[in-house]
Amino acid sequence: MPYCTACGAEYKEGAKFCGECGAATEDNAPAAARRPAGGRVSGSSAEIQLWQGKPAGVSDRLKGLIRLNTTTYTITSQRIMVKTGLIGKDLEEIELLRVNDFSVDQSIPDRILGIGTLTIFSDDASAPQLLFRKIRKVQTVKDVLRKAVRDEKTANNISYREQI
Repeated sequence: MPYCTACGAEYKEGAKFCGECGAATEDNAPAAARRPAGGRVSGSSAEIQLWQGKPAGVSDRLKGLIRLNTTTYTITSQRIMVKTGLIGKDLEEIELLRVNDFSVDQSIPDRILGIGTLTIFSDDASAPQLLFRKIRKVQTVKDVLRKAVRDEKTANNISYREQI
């Protein structure tokens, strides 16, 4: 069956309009007009890595010298990932669209070392809170994440309303 070039929904052959978005179907278009790989709609942009880092506490720096610091934090234009594990790998992801809020914690020793913990709050069922522990320049990372979340929500026409 063919797919709509406007929204990516499947429609019956011979239909003049897409049943999902109402866009006119093109009879002259090849039947191989398929949804792009990964299930993304054709108007979506590619995923871009915005920031990547590792924990930078004193013990983490010592682990880094002998290559045992195996935790990696990544922020892309579509999701947040935390990868941990030396032999077995564990990967936790949250889509930016699910992020609700974030906070930064810095103790006095953390401020001296220039590190902090970024907590990400989301409505993700498996990980309602995701921690980036002891990362360098935590305020800068928070700003990168804030901008990425706002851009992704704007691109997908998501807005919040508060009832007073």
